[in-house]
Amino acid sequence: MADNDWQQQVLMNESVFAALTSNGEDLSDGRHVIHYFYDGDVDGLKAALGEDGYVVSPTNTSPGVIAEIFAVTDHDWSESEMKKMCDLANRFGAEYDGWEASMVRKGKQN
Repeated sequence: MADNDWQQQVLMNESVFAALTSNGEDLSDGRHVIHYFYDGDVDGLKAALGEDGYVVSPTNTSPGVIAEIFAVTDHDWSESEMKKMCDLANRFGAEYDGWEASMVRKGKQN
């Protein structure tokens, strides 16, 4: 069984939040979020994520799952979402490989 540490993921998210805010982003904005999982029971993971409202697709390289959703990526989200993602990855023997999110405000000029 995989051993994904949600608390480590939360710590790693701090640098993502710093990058977002330094680029003028407001963490209370909703944004497109993409999560990455590799190996394990891909079909089971896809089904569980789909039932939880994520749009799922396969990864282009090794067996894996890409899970997309629209979310507010703040500190509360970080803790609850990382726990959920790591628990799912552990349950299906997968590796949770983090997330990325779109910038909402950057480049918005009229």
